[in-house]
Amino acid sequence: MAITAQDDDESLSDLAQAREAMRKKEFLKAEHICLRMLAQHPTDNDIRHLLSHALVFQSRFTEADSLLKKVLESDTNLAGTYWYMGLSAERQNKNLTAVYHFKKYLAKTANPLNINVSAWLHAASGYRRMMRSEGITTAQFDEMVYLYNHYLEAMPTEVYAEAVRDFLERVKSRKPAPGQKLVWDETSE
Repeated sequence: MAITAQDDDESLSDLAQAREAMRKKEFLKAEHICLRMLAQHPTDNDIRHLLSHALVFQSRFTEADSLLKKVLESDTNLAGTYWYMGLSAERQNKNLTAVYHFKKYLAKTANPLNINVSAWLHAASGYRRMMRSEGITTAQFDEMVYLYNHYLEAMPTEVYAEAVRDFLERVKSRKPAPGQKLVWDETSE
């Protein structure tokens, strides 16, 4: 059950405090507040998401991933769960898994106005990190370019936009042939 305005003021206050602790990068404090709230509302997915986020920022990935899997057991259509799973995978350098979760987040977000457009950036950047290490296939290359272009369409003046445009310009001539992989660390032209 999600905490709403009809719930008692203390719960709302706790939720606001947890979000404020996250904003201030006080992740352990946010964790403790979330645990206190979960004792009263054990199935509240908003609280579980916030707790998983606090755990990810403490590099406690096993706990965060386990919590997020429980959320998925209760609702596989909850887009936010895939967002937090993507963040966790990204922090663990599980790039292909991160890409999968960010793309799932985008697919599960019912209202396009509610999409966190940085999901396109995160997903594309997962492919980019793969390109630098194990390499990407032609299909992954095309998907990376597609995702970056979606991000640029949504956020043309955002802080990373110019760097993304520059990268796309430099990488376009490096598309791998079918059956090949592109491994490029971006330092050599």
